Amino acid sequence: MGHAVYPACRTFSWGKTMPLDAKTWLESDPRNRPRPHVFWPPKDNRLICWLGKWLSRRNLRRRLKVVDVAISEEDLARLRALRGERCLLMPSHSGGFEPFMIMDLSRRIGVNFFYLAAIEAFERHPVMGWLMQRAGAYSVIRGTADRPSFQMTRRVLREARRWLVVFPEGQTVWQNDTVLPFQEGVTQLAFKGYEDALGDDQDASLVCIPVAIKYVYLRDMQPEIDASLKRLEAHLFEPGSEREEKLTDRLLRIAEAVLAFNEEKHGVRPDPAADLNGRIQTMKEIVVREVEGQLRLAPREEQSLIDRIRACFNAVDAVVNGEPEARPYAEKLMAERRKAASDLYEDLWRVLQFVAIYEDYVNELMTVERFMDVLCLLEMEVLGERRVWGPRRAILRVGETVDLRDHLAAYRDEKRATVRTVSAGLEESVRGMLQEMASQYSMPLESEKEEKSDA
Repeated sequence: MGHAVYPACRTFSWGKTMPLDAKTWLESDPRNRPRPHVFWPPKDNRLICWLGKWLSRRNLRRRLKVVDVAISEEDLARLRALRGERCLLMPSHSGGFEPFMIMDLSRRIGVNFFYLAAIEAFERHPVMGWLMQRAGAYSVIRGTADRPSFQMTRRVLREARRWLVVFPEGQTVWQNDTVLPFQEGVTQLAFKGYEDALGDDQDASLVCIPVAIKYVYLRDMQPEIDASLKRLEAHLFEPGSEREEKLTDRLLRIAEAVLAFNEEKHGVRPDPAADLNGRIQTMKEIVVREVEGQLRLAPREEQSLIDRIRACFNAVDAVVNGEPEARPYAEKLMAERRKAASDLYEDLWRVLQFVAIYEDYVNELMTVERFMDVLCLLEMEVLGERRVWGPRRAILRVGETVDLRDHLAAYRDEKRATVRTVSAGLEESVRGMLQEMASQYSMPLESEKEEKSDA
């Protein structure tokens, strides 16, 4: 229910023999014949909701290796006290599996939710999409003005039959202590839904609830760490080049090797005086500029790097998710453009992962969780697979709620500034809770403990 990962598509090669007839060419590859997107509205099926929660608990243990979802009785009581109110849940989404945790939360407080989910989650696996829809999920086409989805969001908030769950980060970087800037469009839609509700009830309120989700390991993960480092080293270095080094030094050597291969790919000659963080920043800028050039995007001076990446994602989504052309030749050209745009996903996901990989992430807080976050990203990049380790516990914490009623006057005076202020406050609440939990619950890295004992 966050940003789905796209498989890399093959690039179109002019040297490859293709049928000359446009219709035959379009039919030769199913990817060249996109179907018009159909909006998936939410369905209300209590049996499927119950089944979804049961399957969620099963998946937590078996697939995600989460043996326990911990939330304080105080936070549960605060949420239960809001039953019957109009609520928007805004959880962190750094691990990629947070919808399962939120479904478990739904079970524990006895409230069914609606969920906003990317349309790919419905279209790729229609049976799963059918179940998601009846569990309360509805679709959104990213990168476009998806009016049916936006209208449904406003309707859900106005009617308040269930709470709505939206992951405001949009993307997930698989780095549990990192929070991406919240997308202001989520808060903008919330205000619009709230204004709709006021048309029915002048005393209406809409409560935004920030939720932070933190994963911690429950046993010594040294064997898994060593095995992962060896896998990465085997794919990056010549046989016999192993070194006896600290864990952090081995990780740094691997990260530098991955960076060096990417610099070579893009024809970058690194500054010998630059440190790893500086080289990563340079690499991110280069890749984003290349993608922007291919998409003909002109970044604004005030845009942050992550906002530029999001703009690229939205532009690619708009092409890939565009409606098919009725005329065969026009669709042939559109298919070529669609395939070329799809190839950019790989670069965008790579630079998004580099946003999360930086030297200080592990050094500023030497924990097993942070170390394995980076290992996970490196294995995704080098080995092409997402590895899930465990056993672990998911800890949920609820922040201070924000009632849009308290910001209505400011919103009517200055919409954009108020949306920005409310979004930033909710984002900072989630970031603060994650930082506090990281210091309180994370497991110290073994090498750091040894150094401290030696000292």
